[in-house]
Amino acid sequence: MARILAAILLVLGLSGCSTTFVYNNLDWLVHWYLDDYVDLNRAQKKQFDSKMADWLVWHRNQQLPRYRDDLQALRQQLEAGQMSEPQWQEVFARGRGHWMSLLNYLAADLTDLALLLTDEQIEALFTELDKQQVDREQQRNEFSPEERLARDLENRVEDLQEWTGRLSSAQKAEVAKWNEGFQPTFEARMLYRRSWQAQAKQMLLSRDDSQSWRKGFMDLLVRPQQFQSAQLQQADEHNRRHYAQMLVSVAEQLSDKQKRHVLRELQARIDDLDDLMAR
Repeated sequence: MARILAAILLVLGLSGCSTTFVYNNLDWLVHWYLDDYVDLNRAQKKQFDSKMADWLVWHRNQQLPRYRDDLQALRQQLEAGQMSEPQWQEVFARGRGHWMSLLNYLAADLTDLALLLTDEQIEALFTELDKQQVDREQQRNEFSPEERLARDLENRVEDLQEWTGRLSSAQKAEVAKWNEGFQPTFEARMLYRRSWQAQAKQMLLSRDDSQSWRKGFMDLLVRPQQFQSAQLQQADEHNRRHYAQMLVSVAEQLSDKQKRHVLRELQARIDDLDDLMAR
């Protein structure tokens, strides 16, 4: 079920013309994505497609306007001047709030769909999830701690340059300084995923159409953080705060041209959402 949610949220991380293309073709893209995890039969696909159509109507009518409002508010804040760490933290919190709104809205329907799965499909789903988990861990272990830090830096620079345009050597050095302050979360996050997946598999294999089972499975979907260790939650909180501080520091070094680039990128996403809402 988490894979369905991830596919639906894929569009939120895209930009430019890709956003409207992906969103308007999300129904078949989700099927394409899910095929790697579970092979639905014709009746299951029909049920899924019906619910997916409802989700997209709700999301377009109820959620996209909220995303648009938040992006517009962010653009106005940046246009007015430097943003503080608490202001960036509020931006992050609103993003998490949108994710929770989606989880809460889909939970009942995903529970209905979960009851349609066969034991064979459930086993195949979690076999694939376990395989991907192992692959991810093996890939990470191919790199030394120094190499992983360098890869993290490269990714952070690329993420920032998507908004600012090319960063100068001095600006990249500033990002590198902040990059060393992020706390590692990989092992704790892998443990969290395994714990959540183990509980999800157990519940799905013992599924029954009862109020108590439905309530328990919906709680599993909307409160996955209950399987996170205190260490992971503390590290995530530290990293959000550290990232906000990094954004404040980097923003102080942006040229006027780079600031205009950020505003144009935000406006492009706002325009994309306006286009999607008008359809």
